[in-house]
Amino acid sequence: MVAELFDIFDVNGDGVISKGEFVELAEALLHQKGMNFSSDLFKQFDANHDNVISREELIDMVLELAL
Repeated sequence: MVAELFDIFDVNGDGVISKGEFVELAEALLHQKGMNFSSDLFKQFDANHDNVISREELIDMVLELAL
């Protein structure tokens, strides 16, 4: 399920979720709108601070938030 989710929101197919792609993902999954909310969540789950969300980081997010 997470792999499919990742592929859907990795719009440009570069193998990571960018901040812009993450905003769309957060809105779709959590029904939360707003750049501040998305930005805070992005920072929380960008474990290696490379300014993208990897497949593994997305898995961690889904597990922690029990989506």
